[in-house]
Amino acid sequence: MTLDIIKLDIKNRDIPSVYLWYGEDRYSLTEALKLLKNYYLLDDPSGSNTELLNGKEQTREEMIQAANMTAFFSGKLVVVDDLPYFSTGRSKGTSESENSAEETERSDSGRGSDPDILLEYCLNPNPSTCLVLISEKVNRGRKLFKEINKNGKAVEFAFPKGQSEWTAWLQKEALQNGKNLSVPAALFLLEWAGHQTGVLSQELAKLALYTGEKQNIEIEDIRKICLPMIETTVFAMLDAIAAENTKDALTRLCEVLSQEHYLKVHTMIVRHIRLLLVASIWRARRGTVNDFMDTAGIRTFFEGNKLFQQADSFSANRLAEAMEDCLQTELALKSSGGSPQLLLEIMVIRLCKK
Repeated sequence: MTLDIIKLDIKNRDIPSVYLWYGEDRYSLTEALKLLKNYYLLDDPSGSNTELLNGKEQTREEMIQAANMTAFFSGKLVVVDDLPYFSTGRSKGTSESENSAEETERSDSGRGSDPDILLEYCLNPNPSTCLVLISEKVNRGRKLFKEINKNGKAVEFAFPKGQSEWTAWLQKEALQNGKNLSVPAALFLLEWAGHQTGVLSQELAKLALYTGEKQNIEIEDIRKICLPMIETTVFAMLDAIAAENTKDALTRLCEVLSQEHYLKVHTMIVRHIRLLLVASIWRARRGTVNDFMDTAGIRTFFEGNKLFQQADSFSANRLAEAMEDCLQTELALKSSGGSPQLLLEIMVIRLCKK
């Protein structure tokens, strides 16, 4: 796992002069940054040799000036967050795309800074400084990315992929809290609380406190302590609608309304039905989960696969009629002055009877 890479670098005292950190798992990236800061605080408890910069506010000259400034008696850590330089241009690794990327670098450098100065620094970095460049996305075909990967280290902070990786991540987090988490309990926690590492880490910390001296975290503990992700309840409500179980569907609706504003709840239901309709169309075409995810813009396989399977319980015509019901309910919510909960309950009852 990515965090282990940073831990190993620190343990071996093998910190590169330039790091490029990127990816959507911001929680793990933040934890890695804490570890790196603490490492530098051992030699400099005052923190005077640690500098935090914003990549959208500082010019490249200011970043390089900070990295080149020599620290006395200890190493220096310079962190530049929110850099815009790595994700522009096309992703293909052809010479044409690299030329396009270079042109973009010249145009996006901002505030009149030299577009080549960061690249030049990465070719010959200050050995007493660790420069950490942070960007949400990168284009691996860009020259700057390639040079950092060659002379420093590029590290991607990505969410675990698939159930096995998520289960392993959760079990490791549980062990760090002194607890055991079985595979069924881990999978239930994923479905219950969602696929955000930061949220899951907080939930495991709460579970560790709740279970006290008990070694194992059980599914029932999760039900009692962890708040269910609203999307999970919406999934359950649509399952009940598919089974024409009006009582269960209304119960799930009340649960969601107790947590969110009625307009947001309506929006979530509409989004879910729309995604089911897209999935239903792909199933009719004998498409794959990946086809559906690409069309719908869904990033996590867990959500995409679950929607793709749930769509099998609905016909495309039924989902299209459900979308029409959602539209009529939206108009009523915004104009009739009636009880929002009653209007949504009527919509759910109609959906169950389709």
